[in-house]
Amino acid sequence: MLETTFHLQAASVLAPDLPNLDALFHTARTHLPIHAQMPLQLPAPAKLPANERRRASQAVRLVLACLHELETQTGQPVSSLRSIFATNDGTGEISQRMLETLATTREISPLVFPNSVHNAAAGYFSIAYKNHQPSTVISQGKDSFAAGLLCALTEALALNEPVLLVCFDPAMTGPMLEQLPIHQATACALVVSTRDTDTPPLAKIHAKLSLDEQPDHFPDWLPSEWQHQSAAYGFSVLGCIATRSTQPVRLKLGKQTLSLTCQTASTR
Repeated sequence: MLETTFHLQAASVLAPDLPNLDALFHTARTHLPIHAQMPLQLPAPAKLPANERRRASQAVRLVLACLHELETQTGQPVSSLRSIFATNDGTGEISQRMLETLATTREISPLVFPNSVHNAAAGYFSIAYKNHQPSTVISQGKDSFAAGLLCALTEALALNEPVLLVCFDPAMTGPMLEQLPIHQATACALVVSTRDTDTPPLAKIHAKLSLDEQPDHFPDWLPSEWQHQSAAYGFSVLGCIATRSTQPVRLKLGKQTLSLTCQTASTR
């Protein structure tokens, strides 16, 4: 059982039709439809050295693009933060490529394999930002955002310092797409803290983990096909900040429920 109040110091999002946090806030307030017809065009990560930049998978590009948005729009540095990475399945693209190779030539490049492990994005993050702080990587299906947030809050409480949470779901490729229908890449990054800071937070949120299992809260302003994507549940939390809703956002976490209630929010 966990019950605490935390500060959301900064956040960023990245998805089709949602290039930044302001776009998400506007969508949540107006309920304008998200068409999400065009896939994200993810740039080569400028912060990586040339060799790593060429090898970066779509998952790595998605994570680093979301973090670039966080730093650019909020001024929040991430190079010194402990980090939690959460993903439904962050290596589908590379795993599919390896399986196809095994079924044909059986000649897998040793440069491909490092991108197939589930903590690849965290490793590239440490290189790009020269971040030497501990990092934890979680993959728990569509419950991954809730699990990642719980882990981030636990570390923030235990160490009394802010923690970076990045939740990301790169688009899957066929035939793996049939098993995990993630057609569009989505990602969000949050900096959470359980102590007061000099910088006014985006929101103050009450979190409670209970033993009862309740259905996920998924807002109607998000595309229904994103319900398989863990990062989209981060969008639902940020949407409640935008609308200043006092109703709790309930996120399923195994047989438990993580309830998040916005207590105060900025006027952004």
